[in-house]
Amino acid sequence: MKDYIYQPETRMQNFEECVNILRQRHRVIESWVNNLDEEVLAAIQKDFDASGIQVQELYVKPEDWQGYVQKAGYRERYPDYYKDYMAEKSFEHFVAYRLLEIKSTDVFVDIASENSPVHEIFSRLSGCKSWRQDIMYPPGISGDRIGGNACEMPVPEHFATKMTLTCSLEHFEGMEDQKLFFELSRVLKPGGKICIVPLYMYITEANQTDPTLSVPNDVQFDPDVTIYCAQGWRNRFGRFYSVGSLVERILGPAGDSFYFEVFRIMNATEVDKAVYARFTLIGTKK
Repeated sequence: MKDYIYQPETRMQNFEECVNILRQRHRVIESWVNNLDEEVLAAIQKDFDASGIQVQELYVKPEDWQGYVQKAGYRERYPDYYKDYMAEKSFEHFVAYRLLEIKSTDVFVDIASENSPVHEIFSRLSGCKSWRQDIMYPPGISGDRIGGNACEMPVPEHFATKMTLTCSLEHFEGMEDQKLFFELSRVLKPGGKICIVPLYMYITEANQTDPTLSVPNDVQFDPDVTIYCAQGWRNRFGRFYSVGSLVERILGPAGDSFYFEVFRIMNATEVDKAVYARFTLIGTKK
């Protein structure tokens, strides 16, 4: 992960050529992962039920989300922040803020924050001490920034009480998602919580990529999974968990350190049709 670049500048122009290169080594489907189809969601729910994992239903009142957006001041303070995806991003933040129950006594860290304003918003709304972490920040701690690999944070044990990964966990390549939870168990205080939203689920384990980025940068995909090539996605790697792979990669290995709760967002499109978050994972440090 030393040379990892989230959105590398090196890319190829011919999408079809890149798809064909991937076909030489992987099972490839030339489309986006269709994880929002109601039949797909029902199948995922069925797999959770069969595994014995209870999924809690989460309903969001549109007026509660709208009130949060207004208080946070997204449109006034951050007009250029993912302006084409403002509904989704603010919804992710709202869900995390609600489920984590951020208080003034919390020490909060936004993992893989990039240019997100969530650390500032949560601090301003709650009075908590707030930090932001990203692999693209300079290594070490500078102001409220924690730079370097999230799996090896330069902070002491039991540093934080609340943490988020919003639209981030899916980008942790190789075994980094599993390594991350071992690091979170070190950094979180007992009783502290981590919120992952969205938790990207599918009926089978899958990787999604924009091959014009992944091919020239030699991205390594998960073994024996189908690669979905999403034209124009502009991301090198994204992991969609099946229920089985979620247990194998996260819930099982980290189960000695965390209590896990899975939430299914039942009325996302009623909040805003642009919202695509469907599942959320909360881990509470034992």
